Amino acid sequence: MSARVVVGAAALVVLATSCGSTERRLDGDLLIRADRMFDGRTFVAPGAVLVRGGRIAAAGRSLRARAPKTIDLGDATVLPGVVDLHVHGTTAETIRGGVTTVRNLGAPLGYLRLPRREFDVRVLKAGPLVTVPGGYPEPVWGSRQALEVSSPAEARRAVRMLARRGSDVIKIALETLFGAWPTLTVPEIRAIVAEAHARRLDVTAHAMGSRGAALAVMGGVDELAHTPCGATDDTIRTLVRRHVPVVATLHVELAFGGCNEVARRFHALGGRLLYGTDAGNRGIPFGIDVEELRLLRAVGLTPTKILAAATSQAAKEAGLAPLGTLTPNAPADVIAVRGDARRLRDDLARPLLVVSGGRVVVDRVR
Repeated sequence: MSARVVVGAAALVVLATSCGSTERRLDGDLLIRADRMFDGRTFVAPGAVLVRGGRIAAAGRSLRARAPKTIDLGDATVLPGVVDLHVHGTTAETIRGGVTTVRNLGAPLGYLRLPRREFDVRVLKAGPLVTVPGGYPEPVWGSRQALEVSSPAEARRAVRMLARRGSDVIKIALETLFGAWPTLTVPEIRAIVAEAHARRLDVTAHAMGSRGAALAVMGGVDELAHTPCGATDDTIRTLVRRHVPVVATLHVELAFGGCNEVARRFHALGGRLLYGTDAGNRGIPFGIDVEELRLLRAVGLTPTKILAAATSQAAKEAGLAPLGTLTPNAPADVIAVRGDARRLRDDLARPLLVVSGGRVVVDRVR
């Protein structure tokens, strides 16, 4: 069925309950209907989402509802806006490409002063990476991306300063794969983690190479910001046992040979891979990175789990649940794509519809 928009007419869709009765009619600002819906966890067909006051009012197989604007999408999938857990920058293409929330995991300290919304995208921020003098990222990306410490006491002070400036997450650098650079010590990492946790902040680690990944484990970090290329089987098993999630970034890692086998072993043992792209690097789009989704499929995730990793699971990791779901009272970040989203086709990166905070910001339906 071709997409069509009906504006100004009341939309009535009846939902039969298990007892055979019908629900009361709901009112909202916007009603979106499609042949299928992913609510952040499961698929239903058909699907309908009712938005009211910037929030999800209701969603389900069908709804008895009315709204001044109704969008009938036909052969399409409606789903939550995508959450990218690892970017370096936001552009207009971020929202146009279906990503409604990002977590910027590395920027100069002054970036923490900027607004929390850019181009209608919700932005979480880490600020500069906590590292040691001469350590990554300074040799590669410059000193403005680095916050250097030389002791556990300095590490704690750095975390306190970042928290005061508004950091949403603390990122540390443990790069041992590409250069013989110095790294944080285990006592320094543990001091960072303890201070961050005292301020209800998580610590994510750029941990590459066998030594970098092992340091992350010994230091007790909450998350890895990349699939840890070079990680040993012992380290991978420890990550899984401690329930430390990994932001995959598999597409960007292809530039240096890829880390799919590490991701595959981690997933096979029960580890949790989450969606993140490292957008801002050459060749990585700012919107939905379909190649990243396909690489997650290649290492063993089902399409449904991949979409959850990019919506509900990513939002939960960022501390934003129930964002990333189409459930009552969740923020109304909604996208719609042609056909069945589980096919991971290229047109995922060009959504028909993007709703951010209840407001339609991209409309390609007409």
